[in-house]
Amino acid sequence: MSAHQPVLPAKAIKLVESRNLEKADDLLADFAAAGLIKTYALVREIRPAGGPAKVLRDAQIPTQDWERIVASKKIHAALNGGTVRLEGSPLQGGMPSVLITGISFSEAALVKVLDRYCVGLPASASEQSSGCDAHAMTKSIAPCIEASEAKKEDVQPIRSGDLVRRQHQWHRFTVVD
Repeated sequence: MSAHQPVLPAKAIKLVESRNLEKADDLLADFAAAGLIKTYALVREIRPAGGPAKVLRDAQIPTQDWERIVASKKIHAALNGGTVRLEGSPLQGGMPSVLITGISFSEAALVKVLDRYCVGLPASASEQSSGCDAHAMTKSIAPCIEASEAKKEDVQPIRSGDLVRRQHQWHRFTVVD
């Protein structure tokens, strides 16, 4: 089992940028919110309305907190090493306020995700740039999309008496004029 290697946001951004991907900060936040990259906080303080605060040290940041960071447009604050303040509900039992200090990313998880999204480039594209080239990938995908759209026109309409499978049950389709 390999040792956990957290990296600070600045290094995580450099890793993303080394693959020629744009908007590294947004990409990191989106991947963290989707649960694709493990993230950690030196201190994570949870303050429920009317209840005692709970302090967690060196804990993983849940994807729900990343969703709130993205929704409240606090990505910049999260990646600059400061404290991110997520407002909660003042109602008893509502969403708690959360303070997150010292965010870091799992380097292994980040590299794994970047490798997954930066593979399969044509040889000519990999010779032109070292890393991911979204424009080159889009060009190679476009013919596949056009071919699948052309096939959509060949679909025959359902006729009376055709069998249709719906939610693991067979139904006979009847056309009523």
